[in-house]
Amino acid sequence: MHPEHQRAWVQQAQLDAERGVIACRMCKRHAGLDETTTLWRNGLLVFALCDRCAASHDVMFSPTEAGVEVRAKRRGPLIVGGGP
Repeated sequence: MHPEHQRAWVQQAQLDAERGVIACRMCKRHAGLDETTTLWRNGLLVFALCDRCAASHDVMFSPTEAGVEVRAKRRGPLIVGGGP
């Protein structure tokens, strides 16, 4: 992600957090603070993950010189569509 996009996301996330609603960084779905896992650094929200995405992914946070690197790996195959 470009630094200017990261700054814009952080700024919007701060406004959303003040309202008690956060956009998941993976699926972009809005969820309440009680339905998200958040990562804060120096008082700023830097990452948010909704419970739905957290239930289906293994997420790893690693500190870097520039901030925090986040990697996610799906736990199972993606199922598209319904049954017969």
